Amino acid sequence: MTRVDKRPLGPVIFFLSTLACQAIAAGCAILAWKISFSVTVTLLMAAATAWAAARFLRLPTPWLILNALLPFGAASALATEIPPGIFLAVFVALAATYVPAFWTRVPYYPTQRAAYALILAELPVDRPFTFIDLGCGFGELLRFLQARRPNGTFVGIEIGPLPFLVAKVRSLAHRSISVRFQSMWSCNLSHFDIVYTFLSPAPMERLWKKARAEMKAGSTLISNSFPAPAEASETLALRDARDSSLFIYRMNTGAASHPPRRAQAD
Repeated sequence: MTRVDKRPLGPVIFFLSTLACQAIAAGCAILAWKISFSVTVTLLMAAATAWAAARFLRLPTPWLILNALLPFGAASALATEIPPGIFLAVFVALAATYVPAFWTRVPYYPTQRAAYALILAELPVDRPFTFIDLGCGFGELLRFLQARRPNGTFVGIEIGPLPFLVAKVRSLAHRSISVRFQSMWSCNLSHFDIVYTFLSPAPMERLWKKARAEMKAGSTLISNSFPAPAEASETLALRDARDSSLFIYRMNTGAASHPPRRAQAD
């Protein structure tokens, strides 16, 4: 299993690696142009070289894709009359959303709508409870759940600057939703009855150790698509385009052996 990069210089190393990939790709593009005089061949050569270089440097998958797309983006910027400020704004917005993936190895990917009802069905209807979304993105799931379970207190944490700001502004209209700019590793899970996460394979081993150490008996961990290194108490198929699943972990053996009846989804 891939481990999370904990080095403080991780983001800098990823950035420098990407610059190196693009420099190599530019050299190959110049060579391809001199041989073929074809824009298509030149761009394809640059993209393939950037991908190969990024793969050689073992960059995460999102950055393999980014490196392959950068040559096409550069060519488009040179070929159009779109003001440079537009490209800068798009770049800043994308960076503010995806940059944390440099060191977390967890790319931004929103929860599928197909999962909403199944997550909702895990929430109690007859008592107060606390729910946390580890990496809440723009806060869509929190708003959906809060509207249907007013007996709950909902917390989202997010380290992507743009998603956090959007989710924070949206949360201001709901007293029972709180959004924090915080890493999941600094969050104490003992305060929550239900912990939800949609990450990547990279941090699941570490998250499972954290959950076992901090989550209280009777609480529930829900992991979207990526299982923890333990047998799930229950697995729910999402029936989406990727045939994903929700992996449910009940944090005591009694609950695992006799799962509580889930509420009917609204």
